[in-house]
Parts: sequence; structure tokens; C-alpha cells
Amino acid sequence: MSDLAPEHLTSPERLAAERVVLARRVQRLTGELMTAATTRMEETLPWFRALPAHERASVGMVAKAGITTFVDWFTDERADTEKVAGIFSAAPRELARVLTLQHTVELVRTTMDVVEESISKIAGDNKSRQAQLRESLLRYSREIAFVAAEVYAQAAETRGAWDARLQDLVLDGILSNEPSELLSSRASAFGWDLTRQVFVLAGPVPSRRTSVEMHIEQMRRSARGHQLEVIVGVHDDLMVAVVGIASEALPVAEICKPLLPHFGAGTVVVGPLVATLTDAWQSSRAALSGYRALGFTATPGRLASSDSLVAARVLAGDPAAIDTVATMIRSQLRQDVRLTLATYLETAPTIEACARELFVHVNTVRYRLRGVLEATGLDPFDPKDALILQLGVMYERQMA
Repeated sequence: MSDLAPEHLTSPERLAAERVVLARRVQRLTGELMTAATTRMEETLPWFRALPAHERASVGMVAKAGITTFVDWFTDERADTEKVAGIFSAAPRELARVLTLQHTVELVRTTMDVVEESISKIAGDNKSRQAQLRESLLRYSREIAFVAAEVYAQAAETRGAWDARLQDLVLDGILSNEPSELLSSRASAFGWDLTRQVFVLAGPVPSRRTSVEMHIEQMRRSARGHQLEVIVGVHDDLMVAVVGIASEALPVAEICKPLLPHFGAGTVVVGPLVATLTDAWQSSRAALSGYRALGFTATPGRLASSDSLVAARVLAGDPAAIDTVATMIRSQLRQDVRLTLATYLETAPTIEACARELFVHVNTVRYRLRGVLEATGLDPFDPKDALILQLGVMYERQMA
């Protein structure tokens, strides 16, 4: 070790001089150490091998910064947190979305292992100098671990706040029926799966005795636990949740069960299932309309579908609620069936009276009314369905 400190120096001076020389040796070997570290990562870290070339290059920048920063840190004989934190500024910010904290720890461990294995080459055969370098490397690795945890915690906090803001914007966009391209762009930014089918829940806000934000976060956790995606927020005096499902393996009522406890006391209204998030405005409009119409119904229960509240929604001032029924009556029913349905509901509310009014057999009336159920899903013999059908018949007359 001829390039180490001269013998005439005092112990502290000698120690400092030797640290400088050892640091310079590490610096001269940076390229060799980087090559070895990259090779080791390719051999031992599957996630590194799977990265595209430009992202592997960014990871390499972090590893190289780790080695070069160690040179300065080791020379100064102190743990400079800001200097160590600079390691992570060497890579593009987008890399934080590619590498998890676990990946970063593996990256640092692999790089430092390579440096440690080269200690004898750096410090020579002197055990004291090897120990000095090894101890410093251990302390340096610890500092990196602390800094990495802080960097990722700050990134997670920032990303969480940004994602929450994006979700609020998406929810507002759904409720106001913003252009689908804008919704898709914002939803994609926080990771929403745009292939999922969607429905909307509207219900009471939880009691103010507990934190609304706490219930919102609990709903998100419940959704994740059941492989659901959810965007939830408070709109006026309501809690609104947009729910994304992967498939229709379960009825919507079953899917809603784990989410209902996070609403306040009272009825929650579920809108119809739609194809994608960009169609969610249709479900939200029906759910909100249904919720506002609950006062026209008797004991609707904890969960009610907007389709079951069509008549109440019309009475509450939403004539568009009957559009679907009126369209089905016009498009799915023949003229004679429409006439039979209208006669039965409006002028002759028994099968026999309807048959006499139309001069047909009673079985013909039964057959035609059964056809209404098959075509629309609404039963003329059920009082609630009959009211919806009657409103549909009346509205259908006004359609162009």
C-alpha cells in the first residue's frame, strides 16, 4: 500500500489521509464495480432482467450514484444525509413508479455486496484498513436504507394526495357528464382499469360523530379486499361511490354488501350496471334520481335499485326516468299488445273487462300481457310494475 499515508503523520492525520487514499481507490474502480454490480443484478434479480433497456439504464444510474457518493461520504468521515439522499435524484422521477421499496433495497444490497467483496482489492492485505472500510460501508448502507424509506414514504404521500385529487376530479366529471376522453385520461393516471364494468351507489353520509374520511378509506380497503375498484366522495349531502367490477360473477346486490356498512344509516340506491367508467354518468344519474325519490316509497330497505324506483323518480321530477320503459314499450311490443296493455291498465283493469273492451278472448289478453313481462321484465299483474308500465304507456304516446 505504497500510496497510503506517510509514516511520519500523527494518528488522526494518518487516519484521515488513509481514508482519502482509500476513497480515491474506490473512485478509480467505479467502472469496474459498476460492471460487476450490473452483472450481479442481471444474475440474481428477476425484476431487473424484466425491465426495458432505458429503465435498466436508470437503475444503473442509481447504483453508480451510490458508489460515487460513498467516495465523498467516506472521505468526510460523517453521515451527510443530504448527500446520501442525492443518490435517488440521479434517476428520472418516473422510476419511482417502476421500482418498489423492496426493489430499491435489493438494488442497494447487491451494489454494496459487490463493493464489500472488493475490499481486499481496495485496501490491500492490511486487516485494519479492511475493517475500517467495511465498517464505513456498513454505516453507509444503513444511511441509504433510512433515506430510501423516507424518499418512498414522501413519494407515497405525494402520490396518494395526487391520486385522491384525480379521483375527486373523475367523480365530479362523472356527475357532470364530462367528455369521455378527459375521464379516461384522469382515471388511467391513478390506475383505474378502463375495461371494468361500473355501477354507482348513492347513499347517506356517515354520522358526523365519526370521520367521513375514515369511512371513505375503510370503503376503499373493503373494495380492494373484494377485488373491486372504487372512487368515493361526498357530493352535496350524499356519499357517492363508483364501483368497478371485473365480471358479473355475482349479482350486484351481493357485490354491494361489503360496501354498505360504510354509508350512513338509511337506504343506499344502486344505479344500473354500465359497460365502462365513461358510461358511469348514466348509472350516477339514475342512482341520484332514485335517492331523491325515496320519500315517495315505503320502507325500501337498506339497498334499492334505481330501476325499482322508476315511478317514484317520475313523481320526484325526473320524467327521463321512464324513457327506458317507454322505449321498450314502443320497440319491443307489437301494436296489438301495446293496445291491450293500455286498455288493461287505463280503462278495463281486469282480464275479462279488457277482453270485452277489445272484443277478443280472455286467453288472448292473458297471452299478450304475459308477452309484456317477457319483453320488458315488468309484470302487468304486479301493482308496482303496473304503475311503471302505466307511466311508460302514457309517456310513449308523447314520443316522436
